[in-house]
Amino acid sequence: MSWLTQQEQAGVHFTDTERWWLDRMVSVIASSAGISPDDLDEAPFTERGGIDGALRDLGDRAADIIDELNKELTA
Repeated sequence: MSWLTQQEQAGVHFTDTERWWLDRMVSVIASSAGISPDDLDEAPFTERGGIDGALRDLGDRAADIIDELNKELTA
């Protein structure tokens, strides 16, 4: 995923937990041409707490990550 490569080149590194979220977000985007915060309250995200889990694990940047992934992967 080029977005992830861009992030790494910019010095952003993701933990294994953050990568879990990113990988599944990418999967949803690939199968449905986008992801919204509401999608985080569906499987497979509910196994990690849904939207609350995303906020816990990704912090304040969760919404920005969703927006960036949507732009990068649906363009």
